[in-house]
Amino acid sequence: MAPAAFAQQPAAAPVGNDYVRFKPATPTSQPRVLQGVLIVSVAGGKATIKDAAGEIGYSLDSIDEVRKAAPQEWIVGSRAIESGELDKAIPLIRGVADKFRGLNVAWAQDASASLGGLLITTDKLAEAESAFAAFAQAYPTAGGAVTDVGRARLAAAKKQFGEAKTLVSPIVSGALSKKTVTRAESQLFGQAFYVMGQVAEGENKLPDAMEAYCRTVALFYQDRATVAAAQQRIDDLRKKGVAVP
Repeated sequence: MAPAAFAQQPAAAPVGNDYVRFKPATPTSQPRVLQGVLIVSVAGGKATIKDAAGEIGYSLDSIDEVRKAAPQEWIVGSRAIESGELDKAIPLIRGVADKFRGLNVAWAQDASASLGGLLITTDKLAEAESAFAAFAQAYPTAGGAVTDVGRARLAAAKKQFGEAKTLVSPIVSGALSKKTVTRAESQLFGQAFYVMGQVAEGENKLPDAMEAYCRTVALFYQDRATVAAAQQRIDDLRKKGVAVP
């Protein structure tokens, strides 16, 4: 009697909903893909990924694409930012940034980028400076403009308005000349106009400050933390009798 055919082995049960595609080993080879896995954390330039066999660290440089839903901490932290609950938001956003900094997904980059601004808002300037430096190291391709806006925000927080203005003036000028912007550009431009509002307030040019803050809220509104801060400044300026343009 012929031996019975081997039964097909069942596929390993997924341990998560994440998707990772690696860069091909050679120009002609097919990329390796992991599905149904869990990206646990990122540290030391490696992403720890869990599958049915256990956890393995993979170099971030070897990964071509990642799909991972935003964690609940990011969602709750973002809502806390919108409602002005910064004491609640900061530990949540910091936790996401520290755990996933370097991962190439929008929410991880947003968490790392926004942490510095949140810390500035609460006058934790040394921590903010460290957060901006960590962001620049983790996302070096984000561009020099991102670094300049971070430096400008720190300068404005230290009342160094001349330096802040020098850093963001070219950025806001470029923003107004663009007909369409990407989501990342909108975040950047919103932060830059917020800094210009701070500069204008420092120069006692309150109508100019109002105009800059309104541009953050109405035109470049992708960064929730900056929009919330700009809206607060708009409300304060209204109380001083400054009209909305």
